Amino acid sequence: MEPIVSITNVSFRYGSTMALDHVNFVVEPGVFVGLIGPNGGGKSTLLRLLLGLEVPQSGSVRVFGQNPAAEHAWRSKIGHVPQQREFAARFPVTCAQVVAMGLLVRGLPTRSAEQHRAQTDRALDRVGMLEHASKPWWTLSGGQKQRVLIARALVHEPELLLLDEPTVGVDARGQDQLNAWLSEWRAERSLTVVLVSHDIGAISPICDQLACLNVQMHFHDRPEKLSSEEVEKAYGCPAKLVFHDHSMPHMVVGKHEH
Repeated sequence: MEPIVSITNVSFRYGSTMALDHVNFVVEPGVFVGLIGPNGGGKSTLLRLLLGLEVPQSGSVRVFGQNPAAEHAWRSKIGHVPQQREFAARFPVTCAQVVAMGLLVRGLPTRSAEQHRAQTDRALDRVGMLEHASKPWWTLSGGQKQRVLIARALVHEPELLLLDEPTVGVDARGQDQLNAWLSEWRAERSLTVVLVSHDIGAISPICDQLACLNVQMHFHDRPEKLSSEEVEKAYGCPAKLVFHDHSMPHMVVGKHEH
C-alpha cells in the first residue's frame, strides 16, 4: 500500500537559515504520528511542505502520491488545523462561517446550500460547538476557537489530518477531550494523523509513532523506543525521559552545563 506521506531527502531554507536538512519522513495509511522538537526545528515548515505552501530546494515531497505544490484535487483529502495565531483574532465571522470555509476546497463535489449547512452543523456538533454556531468568532475562548478550527478541518471528511500545536492555549481538560476525539475519529474512518506538539507526555499515549525533528530527523519510531540520548541530541540540552503509564515517556529538561 502506498504511503500517505513520503518525504525523501528534503532540504529547505529561509534565506540563509536552514529549516530542514536532508529530512526523510514516511507516514503509512491509518497511522498517527506525533511530530515533536524544539521551537524553530522545522515542524511547521514540514507541514507547510505537505500542504504545498512551500517548495523544497532539494528532495521530494509526495502526499497521496502527488506533488502537493503542483496538484490540487488531492487537497480535498486533507484537513488542516493551523496554530490559532495564524487566524485573525477579530475576524468578523461566525463559528459556522469559519467551519464552512473548510468546504471551499478544490476537488469536493458540488453540493447545495442546504447540504453545506448540514455538513457544517455535523462538524460543529462533533466538537460540542453546535449551540455556538451563530456566535462571532472573536467572542470565543481559546479552547472554543480551537474546537471550531478542528471542526473546519473535519467538515469535508478528510483522510489525512494535520494539526499544528492544537493544544496551545487549551487547558488540561480540553487537551484530554481532543485526545479522546482523535481516538474516536481514527476508529471511525482509519484517519491518518500528523500532530505537531511540544508535549511528549501528552501525545505519547495516543500516537502510534513519534518523530523528533530539529532541522534533521533524529528519531521516528514507536514512543516507547525513544531514548533520553536521542531527545537530548534533538533538543540540544540535557534531558531525561521518565517512563510511566504503560511505558509512555515524559520529558524532564535539565540545566545546561557551562
